[in-house]
Amino acid sequence: TGALVNLQLINAEGLKRTLKGGRVKGACHLIDGQKQAGKRLWIAEGYATALTVHHLTGETVMVALSSVNLLSLASLARSKHPACQIILAADRDLNGTGQTKAAAAAEACEGIVALPPVFGDWNDAAMLKGEDATRKAIYAAIRPAAQSPFDTMSEAEFTAMSASDKAWRVHEHYGEALAVDANGQLLSRYEAGIWKVIQPSNFERDVAGLFQRLRAPFSSGRIASVVETLKLIIPQQAAPARRLIGFRNGVLDTQSGLFSPHSKSHWLRTLCDVDFTPPVEGETLETHAPNFWRWLDRAASGNPTKRDVILAALFMVLANRYDWQLFLEVTGPGGSGKSILAEIATMLAGEDNATSANIDTLEDPRKRASLIGFSLIRLPDQEKWSGDGAGLKAITGGDAVSVDPKYQ
Repeated sequence: TGALVNLQLINAEGLKRTLKGGRVKGACHLIDGQKQAGKRLWIAEGYATALTVHHLTGETVMVALSSVNLLSLASLARSKHPACQIILAADRDLNGTGQTKAAAAAEACEGIVALPPVFGDWNDAAMLKGEDATRKAIYAAIRPAAQSPFDTMSEAEFTAMSASDKAWRVHEHYGEALAVDANGQLLSRYEAGIWKVIQPSNFERDVAGLFQRLRAPFSSGRIASVVETLKLIIPQQAAPARRLIGFRNGVLDTQSGLFSPHSKSHWLRTLCDVDFTPPVEGETLETHAPNFWRWLDRAASGNPTKRDVILAALFMVLANRYDWQLFLEVTGPGGSGKSILAEIATMLAGEDNATSANIDTLEDPRKRASLIGFSLIRLPDQEKWSGDGAGLKAITGGDAVSVDPKYQ
């Protein structure tokens, strides 16, 4: 209506306050735009974010002034503008609050969520990335997901294509999220922040399923030809930067201390299956993780040097520091904490990145094939074994080892 119903005051520390008794639910500040008038409507949580979105797009933006107001404001916007595309210019919060509330609001108004490419809001993105890059990012965030070419092609069109064209259509079907290792053999797919190795037999069956979707004729030779051609087209995986540690909610750069969203270009192959949270002032393991500290102190028999060794070992697993060229041998009587250490290491590496094996698995080229794609290999209590351990030493030292993936 244009009437003043409330005020929001923000102090130098960023603390927000509204007038006592002032209206919040369904209230907003409106920044009118000229471009796409009546066709697209943005909803932002904060005023600075709204100004940035308005500046980048020239379109109308509603300012909710609070994340708790997003849901009611989105419903109100839909009732007033039934034909508009509604976009939630969400905040990307470390704890996920902004994303969750924006997703609920988008569902209520049949809108979409546009997340910034950095943690924070779209104003933070503009400050860090610059205006041009942020404008490209904001339009990329609202671009509809690409439709699979196998949903639009005809059988005749696909059959007439060359092997390279067919391979490219397969790549497009997977959202251009495929890569091949440096040797040009192993395929990986980018999912949930990491590159996961695809079993060759499973991938060939998936490609055959795409042929069947179009009712296109195929043979094992044709499928193999498309897959091998695909390996020549898609990007080669680069080695992940050793300074990066992946978490469920993003990636920590241990050199700069910056925490950023996941990106294919990080080339991470593992991530820790927990969310990263920034440290609080005065945080220590002893005061903020007392149960872990008690276990650590007990496992180290109260020895500070041993505590540091255990922590270094766990960091090696967390950061996937295979370049240290070390393997961990954990000894001790029953009940001394060996199994707990293995469980903690598995959590840090990620359950999907860990597997169990024995020394024979490391020494036999054919058995080694079962270890491909895992970053943490656990060797439980071993029975008596004799040998020179050449495979174990070669793998630990980063040397090339032979793998015979027969029947796989």
